[in-house]
Amino acid sequence: MTNLAQSWPLAGLFSRRPRDGGSPARKDRTTAAHRRLTQALLQAPVMSIDDDSRLVFFSDLHRGDDGPADAFRHNKALFLHALEHYEQRGYTYVEVGDGDELWKNGNLGEVRRAHAPIYRALERFRRAGRLHLLIGNHQLVGGKRTRCHQRRGLLGGESLLLQHRATGQRILVTHGHQGDGFHARVRGATRLLVRHLWRRLQQRGMRTALPEPETHHLETSWVRRAIAWSRNNQNRIEARIKGWMRSSEGLALICGHTHRAAFANAGEQPYFNCGSGVQPGAITGLEIAGGVIRLITWTDRPLEGPGAQSLPVGQIYRRVLQGPRPVAELS
Repeated sequence: MTNLAQSWPLAGLFSRRPRDGGSPARKDRTTAAHRRLTQALLQAPVMSIDDDSRLVFFSDLHRGDDGPADAFRHNKALFLHALEHYEQRGYTYVEVGDGDELWKNGNLGEVRRAHAPIYRALERFRRAGRLHLLIGNHQLVGGKRTRCHQRRGLLGGESLLLQHRATGQRILVTHGHQGDGFHARVRGATRLLVRHLWRRLQQRGMRTALPEPETHHLETSWVRRAIAWSRNNQNRIEARIKGWMRSSEGLALICGHTHRAAFANAGEQPYFNCGSGVQPGAITGLEIAGGVIRLITWTDRPLEGPGAQSLPVGQIYRRVLQGPRPVAELS
């Protein structure tokens, strides 16, 4: 997903409009989103898992050229520590889309050169048969659903379906842009603005992180409208995805795209979101191990207090944010 800061140059789009409620246009967007999600499910290769399986999921890292416009650059050492941790423990790594930032850079080669140690780690996962790289909207270039890694030996598709051998529980893993009507309609125009306008603003020092909620009152009025639009769009995307999930009985879902981490507790609809890796000093993700799922964060900030559940790795910390929840009980 284009994060909020990347959307700010589009200030004119955030003028107030009357709510259209259940308008035909909104219903059409929902129907189109459901159709795209169904296609992702039908095309997903199936991966069998059991209680001994170990998988880790990250999304929306947006690896760039390591320049001022690279939102990932502050977290590259943090992410490499996390990858090495999971590699040593036999995890399968699933990247849930937008691992590479191709809207701003356009060339996967320059991204790979900028973050060579990370791609060497990914190659080790691939050789061990423990790598799945899924495609997000920032990896869709040239108007095609490009298998952007295929030429370099790192295969990418749009979705993956996990199926538990003992219980039959299914978990669809896909980026989640299928539920985003805005990006589906104007993806080409947005990509051009991100590459040619927002990238230059970032190179001149404009921040990439979202402002903290308590500082929103300090922002200009159009930035506040952009913040409100972004939050509302996140809500709309989640609502479309959850609405589609209700028609697929027993299906759980892991996605990204909104940059908003989510974990479904017992009794809640089994919608899980990895969050992102673009906020400096913290990367959120999901783990499946020992038959349970957890929402975790990796951070370079020491964690204190009761129940922090931190695992220090040098000066890097892993923290369980929510969970565990048994995978067999997700439906």
